[in-house]
Amino acid sequence: QYPNGAWPQQFREPPDSATHPIKRADYPATWSRTFPNQTYKGHYTFNDNAMVDMMNVLFEAQRIYGDDRYRRAAEKTGGVLLLAQMPEPQPGWAQQYNADMAPAWARKFEPASVGGGEAQSVMFALIQLYRMTGDKKYLEPIPRALAYYKRSQRPDGKLARFYELKTNKPLYFTKDYQLTYSDADMPTHYGFVVSSRLGKIEREYEDALKTPKDQLDPPRKKDDYKMSSDLMKRARAAIDIMDSRGAWVEMGKLRYHGSDDKTREIIDTRTVVKNILTLAQFISASKQPSP
Repeated sequence: QYPNGAWPQQFREPPDSATHPIKRADYPATWSRTFPNQTYKGHYTFNDNAMVDMMNVLFEAQRIYGDDRYRRAAEKTGGVLLLAQMPEPQPGWAQQYNADMAPAWARKFEPASVGGGEAQSVMFALIQLYRMTGDKKYLEPIPRALAYYKRSQRPDGKLARFYELKTNKPLYFTKDYQLTYSDADMPTHYGFVVSSRLGKIEREYEDALKTPKDQLDPPRKKDDYKMSSDLMKRARAAIDIMDSRGAWVEMGKLRYHGSDDKTREIIDTRTVVKNILTLAQFISASKQPSP
């Protein structure tokens, strides 16, 4: 975790605080309209909701293990959500920032810009932080952010994923990855136009404001899994197909390694997640009193 509470796109080594000052987001003096082809793995990354998901995992870890270090790290992440809000005229959030807290390029179709996608998840996260902590500082950015994104909606009511810095013009890419103001020739592998959840964000914001403080964070209902022959069967099957390392290996191909790749045995994370959930449910059901 960086000194300002952020997380990198990929982890390489503990961050150097001297090269990552704690500062508010701002516009760079200049920014490239062409892909600079520079590494982005150390950027502060909201893309794919990575930072918000990290925060949620930390809150969950504190709930499960009772260790306040996790909650402190989660609230530290909340701090960077506040720092990362851009100043006027675009008080939203970028997908990623460099160490100077300026919006930065990532991949060749992710320009330095103010974002319309992950920024909505940031607003939901701020409301959640208020509910978790009761601290109204987390709600303070939302009214001006909502106003900004409302006036930035496209004629179809949706949002562009990227808005040009300062001009606020929606940015898109052509199929050969040229930055453009037109959405007529976009690649299909990426969502350059995103749904607006602004109405739901506004409702949740107003509901949070109206909720009495002692009811902001009600106790979570415990998952209550019941033992059944089906659950026992699925748990047994998940264990039986593990290899000696405890891995689930299956026949398949690696998606992005080309048709000439000879790999035929893979670990598919979808299978891993399904089996882990099955085993966790089995453990939970095993702890319930027998009928």
